[in-house]
This record gives sequence, structure tokens and C-alpha cells, in this order.
Amino acid sequence: MSRALTAFVSISLLALAPACDSSDADLGDDFRGSLDVNTQMTMADGGSDDGTVIWEIVEAGVVYEGEAALGNVLMYVEDNAIFDASGVQTCSVDSPHLNSKLREVIAANGTEVLFTLWGDYVFEGHVDVKVANWGQMKKRFGEQLLFQYQPNDIFLGEAINGYRLMTTNADIAAQSEGRKLLMAALMTGECGSAGLPGYTF
Repeated sequence: MSRALTAFVSISLLALAPACDSSDADLGDDFRGSLDVNTQMTMADGGSDDGTVIWEIVEAGVVYEGEAALGNVLMYVEDNAIFDASGVQTCSVDSPHLNSKLREVIAANGTEVLFTLWGDYVFEGHVDVKVANWGQMKKRFGEQLLFQYQPNDIFLGEAINGYRLMTTNADIAAQSEGRKLLMAALMTGECGSAGLPGYTF
């Protein structure tokens, strides 16, 4: 009797155990943060913003060229995928492995990693580290760091170097990982964007 009860409990626990494959990991909140709000991205060009709204992202994950009021939809987000205005999937967001602190934007071909996000830092391509800690990630700054986000500013490279690319009307450092990766795609001209005017990354 006790042997049968033990077997029943073991089977029940197995049925409830989560899968450990990173492809099955629930990333549904990557583009849906509780602090994701309508955000206008304004050209700064190394100084203070000039008032020109390049893109506006609304809460639902729709990106507009210029202000949203103009109605020029550029791309939109559904689950963990990015689509252009005609509904073609251009990119997706994934995690390199289960419980990773890194998030990656992957091109539509499903293999090329365009960016990796770690906190408020965006890196070019895949970041190959065993453990994503400050020491390991700092070593990648010189070769791979693209952007650093601060509450209302986006810097090219580290913020300490002072080159402000864009400003925002909302605290982007507090927003979701997906929102930060979406902004990186907009600036670099990936996933359906033409890129930040006057810049090539």
C-alpha cells in the first residue's frame, strides 16, 4: 500500500513539474511590463533634445513613426515577436538559457542574434559569458556595448562617456526588457525600422 501511494505521489509531482527547456520558458512578460507607458523618443544628437519626436511607442506595443497622433504605424509587438506594419514577423525575443538574466533579439531567420540586453545595457550580437555578472559583462563593453539606458536618456556606449543619442518623456530604465530591446531595434535599423536618422551602428 505504501509503495503504491509513493508511486502515485511521484507521478503527481512529475505532472506538476515545469519543463526545463529554455524554449519552453515563459517570456510573455518581456514586452509587457507594469511600468511600460506611452513613450516618445526624441532626437538629442549629443546634446539636449531638439523636440523632434522620431518614434512613439504606446502601451499596447505599437510603434509609430513620429507622434502617435499622426497615425503612421511602423511596427507592433505580439507575444514575444515583432512584426512590421504589413504583419510580417521581423524579429523575436528569447533567453539564451533557462533563468538567464540576458534577453536576446533574434532575426526572423531564427538564428542570428542581433542584440543582447543585460539590465540597462544593450550589446551587439550574442554575449558569450558563463555567468552574467558585472565583471564578465564589463569586459564586453569595449567590443560589444551599443547603448546604456538611464531614466530619460539613451547613451551611445556608456553613459559616463556622455554622448546622449536620444531623450524620452518616460523613465525607460524602469520599463520592460522587451521595451528596451524594441528601442534598440528602432535606433539600429533592425526588425522593420529604418534606424536613427544620421547614424549607422
